[in-house]
Amino acid sequence: MSSGAGHIMDMMNRIRQNAALKVSRRNKFKGGNKYSNTAVKSEYDFPEVSNSELELLKTKIREDASKENKKRQVYLIFFATVVLIIFLIFNYF
Repeated sequence: MSSGAGHIMDMMNRIRQNAALKVSRRNKFKGGNKYSNTAVKSEYDFPEVSNSELELLKTKIREDASKENKKRQVYLIFFATVVLIIFLIFNYF
């Protein structure tokens, strides 16, 4: 009977220890650590872009994306045609 009581005491101690760990973890992620209050300046110094240059950049990116999509569609149609031809050849001969 004492071994059963020992297991219960172990279980209760583990529950208390886990509860204490939860509090310490919560403090760590809620800003209770030495790194949370430091102000870090990024190493990058990004150049400023005017609105007109930004619009030109956006249109160039959109055009490039459109070209890539068209190229991808051509490859897909070519691949589907080749698969269809191979299927027809093996199906009828």
